[in-house]
Amino acid sequence: MLITLVSGSIKAQLANTKWKGTLPLDGPVNVSFNFAKDTLVVMNLDQNSMVESMTFTATNSTFTVMKTSGQSDCVNSTVGKYKYEIKNNGLLITLVEDPCDDRAPFLNNLQLTRSTQ
Repeated sequence: MLITLVSGSIKAQLANTKWKGTLPLDGPVNVSFNFAKDTLVVMNLDQNSMVESMTFTATNSTFTVMKTSGQSDCVNSTVGKYKYEIKNNGLLITLVEDPCDDRAPFLNNLQLTRSTQ
């Protein structure tokens, strides 16, 4: 039971949080990362459009993502694994492994700031 409580609180660090930052897509694009219970939606704030929708799972200091829909050429079954660190209202995402070349270089070393919106 203790393991269930600990793993639930770890996932809660990302679940139901929102983060803002900039992705270097076809130029700098202001984005928000909206983590729900088990989904992650990345929004283009400049155009008010969805960039990508993914499922995610989190354990310890890592999370995995799988595309459900969006603009990248990632295959929906391709799993990306990333390390994350939350410090002082900031979220740092670093690549562990991700075979999707349309996702990995953009998320590696990505620094986001907690959003209240």
